[in-house]
Amino acid sequence: MPEPTPDSKNVLHPDATMLARITIDALERTAFVLADPADDPQALPPISTTASIDYSGPCNGGIDLVASAGFGRNLAASLLGCEPSEVSDSTAAEAVRELANIVGGSMILELGGTNCCYSLGLPRTSASPRKNLVESCVLNAEGERLEVHVIAA
Repeated sequence: MPEPTPDSKNVLHPDATMLARITIDALERTAFVLADPADDPQALPPISTTASIDYSGPCNGGIDLVASAGFGRNLAASLLGCEPSEVSDSTAAEAVRELANIVGGSMILELGGTNCCYSLGLPRTSASPRKNLVESCVLNAEGERLEVHVIAA
């Protein structure tokens, strides 16, 4: 394993604040979707889509994005430049998978610093969130639910 550099983060797992910041930044820069940490997660719509991506390196783990149906439709509509009502369930799931890829890439850069020695797997749709949760945050994305979970290997 390479020696840490002064600008290396040396973080084994992100905290909820880091998760929220990385995800909010990704949503704003790629899809112009506004999100904030949820004040009242119970008031948000239920989850319907889970996208997962794994990373490996000095520590192994994964990211699960768990989203409401409306979040997936809104995300896909923003990415494709169409109305949410025009987005199919499969297209919405693809958009959430792509966001998992973006968040996963940002996460490994945070974990590894400028000398990133992490690798990222391929995003996939999952039937449900994985159980070995290390950290999470719940975001309110324009009235829709997006949960970000860090999963231990």
